[in-house]
Amino acid sequence: MEQKYTINQVSAMTGLTTRTIRNYLRSGLIDGEKTEGVWLFSAEDFANMLNNPAIKPSIKAKSNAVVFDFIADDRKKVNKICTILDLYADDEEGAEISQFFCDAINNDYGEADLTFKFEKYGRYVRVILSGGEEVVADLINRYYNS
Repeated sequence: MEQKYTINQVSAMTGLTTRTIRNYLRSGLIDGEKTEGVWLFSAEDFANMLNNPAIKPSIKAKSNAVVFDFIADDRKKVNKICTILDLYADDEEGAEISQFFCDAINNDYGEADLTFKFEKYGRYVRVILSGGEEVVADLINRYYNS
Protein backbone atom coordinates (compact mmCIF):
# COMPACT_ATOMS: atom_id res chain seq x y z
CA MET A 1 0.00 0.00 0.00
CA GLU A 2 1.30 3.43 -0.93
CA GLN A 3 2.42 5.68 1.92
CA LYS A 4 0.06 8.59 2.51
CA TYR A 5 0.85 11.69 4.52
CA THR A 6 -1.57 13.64 6.68
CA ILE A 7 -1.88 17.39 6.52
CA ASN A 8 0.03 17.60 9.83
CA GLN A 9 2.89 15.53 8.43
CA VAL A 10 3.06 17.63 5.26
CA SER A 11 3.02 20.74 7.45
CA ALA A 12 5.92 19.44 9.52
CA MET A 13 7.95 18.49 6.45
CA THR A 14 7.45 21.78 4.63
CA GLY A 15 7.20 24.23 7.53
CA LEU A 16 3.93 25.54 6.10
CA THR A 17 0.99 25.82 8.46
CA THR A 18 -1.94 23.46 8.12
CA ARG A 19 -4.10 26.50 7.37
CA THR A 20 -1.82 27.46 4.46
CA ILE A 21 -1.96 23.91 3.11
CA ARG A 22 -5.78 23.93 3.37
CA ASN A 23 -5.83 27.25 1.50
CA TYR A 24 -3.65 25.72 -1.23
CA LEU A 25 -6.07 22.78 -1.45
CA ARG A 26 -9.09 25.08 -1.61
CA SER A 27 -7.51 27.19 -4.37
CA GLY A 28 -6.46 24.12 -6.39
CA LEU A 29 -2.71 24.73 -6.10
CA ILE A 30 -2.16 21.26 -4.64
CA ASP A 31 -3.92 17.92 -4.75
CA GLY A 32 -4.85 15.59 -1.96
CA GLU A 33 -7.56 13.13 -1.09
CA LYS A 34 -10.07 13.59 1.69
CA THR A 35 -10.88 10.25 3.28
CA GLU A 36 -13.25 10.03 6.25
CA GLY A 37 -12.76 13.75 6.89
CA VAL A 38 -8.93 13.57 6.84
CA TRP A 39 -6.77 15.03 4.07
CA LEU A 40 -4.18 12.57 2.79
CA PHE A 41 -1.36 13.19 0.32
CA SER A 42 0.41 10.60 -1.80
CA ALA A 43 4.15 10.78 -2.40
CA GLU A 44 3.33 12.14 -5.86
CA ASP A 45 1.04 14.83 -4.38
CA PHE A 46 3.84 15.81 -2.00
CA ALA A 47 6.45 15.92 -4.78
CA ASN A 48 4.16 18.05 -6.94
CA MET A 49 3.65 20.43 -4.03
CA LEU A 50 7.40 20.80 -3.53
CA ASN A 51 7.87 21.60 -7.22
CA ASN A 52 4.93 23.98 -7.58
CA PRO A 53 6.37 27.38 -8.60
CA ALA A 54 3.71 29.23 -6.61
CA ILE A 55 4.58 27.35 -3.41
CA LYS A 56 8.33 26.73 -3.77
CA PRO A 57 9.41 30.19 -2.48
CA SER A 58 7.44 29.72 0.75
CA ILE A 59 8.94 26.30 1.33
CA LYS A 60 12.44 27.65 0.62
CA ALA A 61 11.94 30.47 3.13
CA LYS A 62 10.83 27.96 5.78
CA SER A 63 13.84 25.75 5.00
CA ASN A 64 16.23 28.67 5.34
CA ALA A 65 14.59 29.55 8.64
CA VAL A 66 15.49 26.09 10.02
CA VAL A 67 19.20 26.82 9.49
CA PHE A 68 18.99 30.44 10.70
CA ASP A 69 17.03 29.44 13.81
CA PHE A 70 19.59 26.72 14.59
CA ILE A 71 22.46 29.18 14.33
CA ALA A 72 20.66 31.87 16.31
CA ASP A 73 19.76 29.54 19.20
CA ASP A 74 22.66 30.06 21.60
CA ARG A 75 20.82 28.51 24.56
CA LYS A 76 20.76 24.87 23.56
CA LYS A 77 20.63 22.59 26.58
CA VAL A 78 21.48 19.39 24.67
CA ASN A 79 23.77 18.50 21.77
CA LYS A 80 22.14 19.19 18.42
CA ILE A 81 23.01 18.84 14.75
CA CYS A 82 21.86 20.81 11.75
CA THR A 83 22.98 19.35 8.45
CA ILE A 84 22.32 20.03 4.79
CA LEU A 85 22.64 17.28 2.20
CA ASP A 86 22.84 18.43 -1.42
CA LEU A 87 22.42 15.28 -3.48
CA TYR A 88 22.70 15.04 -7.26
CA ALA A 89 19.59 13.19 -8.41
CA ASP A 90 17.29 12.87 -11.38
CA ASP A 91 13.53 13.08 -10.82
CA GLU A 92 13.14 9.39 -9.97
CA GLU A 93 16.07 9.40 -7.53
CA GLY A 94 14.78 12.63 -5.99
CA ALA A 95 11.39 11.00 -5.42
CA GLU A 96 13.10 7.98 -3.81
CA ILE A 97 15.16 10.22 -1.50
CA SER A 98 12.06 12.18 -0.50
CA GLN A 99 10.15 8.93 0.07
CA PHE A 100 12.95 7.49 2.23
CA PHE A 101 13.13 10.50 4.55
CA CYS A 102 9.37 11.05 4.71
CA ASP A 103 8.70 7.39 5.53
CA ALA A 104 11.54 7.09 8.05
CA ILE A 105 10.61 10.29 9.85
CA ASN A 106 6.87 9.67 9.91
CA ASN A 107 7.15 5.97 10.83
CA ASP A 108 10.19 5.86 13.13
CA TYR A 109 10.93 9.36 14.45
CA GLY A 110 7.44 10.79 14.95
CA GLU A 111 8.03 12.02 18.50
CA ALA A 112 11.72 12.85 18.09
CA ASP A 113 13.26 16.31 18.27
CA LEU A 114 13.71 16.52 14.52
CA THR A 115 13.06 19.08 11.81
CA PHE A 116 13.10 17.97 8.19
CA LYS A 117 12.90 20.03 5.02
CA PHE A 118 13.15 18.79 1.44
CA GLU A 119 13.67 20.86 -1.71
CA LYS A 120 14.28 19.93 -5.32
CA TYR A 121 16.27 22.17 -7.66
CA GLY A 122 16.72 20.80 -11.15
CA ARG A 123 19.23 17.96 -10.93
CA TYR A 124 19.76 18.00 -7.18
CA VAL A 125 17.77 17.73 -4.01
CA ARG A 126 18.45 19.41 -0.71
CA VAL A 127 17.63 17.70 2.56
CA ILE A 128 17.85 19.76 5.76
CA LEU A 129 17.81 17.93 9.08
CA SER A 130 17.98 19.56 12.48
CA GLY A 131 17.54 18.06 15.90
CA GLY A 132 19.08 15.96 18.62
CA GLU A 133 22.48 14.63 17.63
CA GLU A 134 21.60 10.95 18.08
CA VAL A 135 18.41 11.20 16.03
CA VAL A 136 19.96 13.15 13.14
CA ALA A 137 23.07 10.95 13.07
CA ASP A 138 20.96 7.79 13.14
CA LEU A 139 18.75 9.00 10.30
CA ILE A 140 21.73 10.00 8.12
CA ASN A 141 23.40 6.64 8.80
CA ARG A 142 20.19 4.82 7.84
CA TYR A 143 20.02 6.76 4.59
CA TYR A 144 23.62 6.05 3.59
CA ASN A 145 23.38 2.41 4.61
CA SER A 146 20.07 1.71 2.87
